[in-house]
Amino acid sequence: MFKRIGLLAIILIGIVIMAACSHKETRSPKTASAQCSTASGQCVDSSGGTGKHVAVHGGSLNAIVTCENGHAEVKIDGSTMQLWFVGGGPNTDKSVRVKDKSISVQVVIPGIAGKKTLVLEPKPLELAGEKIGDCSYFEGTAPWLKGIKAFTGTGTLEYTGTKSPLRIEYPKGYDPD
Repeated sequence: MFKRIGLLAIILIGIVIMAACSHKETRSPKTASAQCSTASGQCVDSSGGTGKHVAVHGGSLNAIVTCENGHAEVKIDGSTMQLWFVGGGPNTDKSVRVKDKSISVQVVIPGIAGKKTLVLEPKPLELAGEKIGDCSYFEGTAPWLKGIKAFTGTGTLEYTGTKSPLRIEYPKGYDPD
């Protein structure tokens, strides 16, 4: 009886290992170039494959220089702007840490004259081992954000080691590709 149970256990373990090994990675390789559309929610890489282009926090995706380079996902919650830095192409579910200790955004609101400045402060995700100067999530609060329907924001940051422009088009997102 013990031999049968042992044999059955070995067969089950083999089936589990075979099932795990047969799983294929559905993401595009990082070296592939991608063209993304925040409206369609799809990315097409240079090999012709597609991957989901999803704002995993429920915000709007804004490409940093290009879709392949990375994204700033923006969401307004009351009078607070939440901003997550995430990967490029279809890798929008991967956080990207930046070195900035704060990010200043110049905001233009349709129908309102002039620009407003919003300073986004790092909010390190402690469970991910983040700290100020090595952080993927930022927040800024201002009373004029409450009830805002649309805006365009611009700034700069150091993203993946390069000083990069930041452009936010809320709520539709920004994709120069």
